[in-house]
Amino acid sequence: MHLILPRVIYGNLGDLASRWGVLRALHQLGAEDVTVFRNLDMDIPALPFRALDYRPLRNLRLDRDARAAFRRADAVLWAVGLDMQDDSSLARMMYLWVAFRLYRVLGLKVICLFQGAGPVATRAGRVVARGVLSQVDTFVARDPGTFALIEKLNPRTKRVLAHDAIFLPGFEEDVAGNNQLDPLFQTDGRPVIGTNIRQWFHFASSLLPYQFSRQKYRQRSEARMRELIRSTTELIASLRARQRARVLLISAYQAGVLPWEDDLPWLERVKADFADDDEVRLVNMALTMPAYYDLMSRLDLMIGMRLHSSLAALRLGVPSINLSYTLKGGDILRHLGLPDSVADLQSFIASPKDALERAESMLENRADESATVRAAAKSAIELNMEVMKKLLLPDQESESSLARPPGRATFGTGRS
Repeated sequence: MHLILPRVIYGNLGDLASRWGVLRALHQLGAEDVTVFRNLDMDIPALPFRALDYRPLRNLRLDRDARAAFRRADAVLWAVGLDMQDDSSLARMMYLWVAFRLYRVLGLKVICLFQGAGPVATRAGRVVARGVLSQVDTFVARDPGTFALIEKLNPRTKRVLAHDAIFLPGFEEDVAGNNQLDPLFQTDGRPVIGTNIRQWFHFASSLLPYQFSRQKYRQRSEARMRELIRSTTELIASLRARQRARVLLISAYQAGVLPWEDDLPWLERVKADFADDDEVRLVNMALTMPAYYDLMSRLDLMIGMRLHSSLAALRLGVPSINLSYTLKGGDILRHLGLPDSVADLQSFIASPKDALERAESMLENRADESATVRAAAKSAIELNMEVMKKLLLPDQESESSLARPPGRATFGTGRS
């Protein structure tokens, strides 16, 4: 099967890591004819796959080389990110409908691989979502909430329940020791805790996505961001005083790629409250993906608002707490069997006490927590690889098997 991955990802380290996992898994499964679009050379692993630069209009405007790649393909793997939801913008789902319709016109299957969906709360959103799903051959959901929503929106869509794509093999081999990071972890045995916050604008839904209405979204989010920064600084101060921890402020974005989306300005505001404390450090260096994995793997604990900050840590065996602002965060982590890794963002803003207690418990029971995390990751990896084999190795598994529950995987379809 000839596969093409046209999903556009600019600078988001978590989404890039999940796509990295998909590509590593495809190579491990013996896939040879794969084309992937990318922004930077370092965004994908060094594999014998065909790589193309992004085309205009997020790969909707195809030149000769891009058209040739799509003509060669049998199926589109729509893998990682750009969830089907209307809480921040309806335009993103309209883009999905146009893109998927284009792929169908080109005669390609569309496989949504390890994707999320929801919330879809508006009437217009539900209409567009059904149009998107009508173009999809198989939807591999990364959490039970997505799986249930797909069934509700379009029962005829063939659906599979799995986990996020970051839970795939190969990451351990890609962790590259980076001398530049060594000073961050020289603490004489004191814990090193990573933390991350993002601009929170999902409560301010609009037709236009954030990048086309930045000033409006920033104005809407400013008051809540001040509250979030206050709670974050309270948490960090407590961890410094009670645990003598070093705290690393880690952006989930590559430096300089999308400044308007980068977490760095908000982390700089947090750091300003600790201007004289060298044990609260802003990590603002440019990192390759292997160096990012190295950074995350060395932490003792990660407290992240960005979902994939938490997932990247968990994938590398590091206990994590996700400050969850949507249903998907909690659903994904509970599906992994890690309910204690979820902290409600609204509750955190009201008081960081619960997050502090969870963090201290995880640090106190570090060995047991790491063992639990590694076991959960191992189980998720096994399930995700099982799903990929059944979908993408038709010579070994007939496609009809997708309609039957094979072992631990959950499959569903309304089609006869």
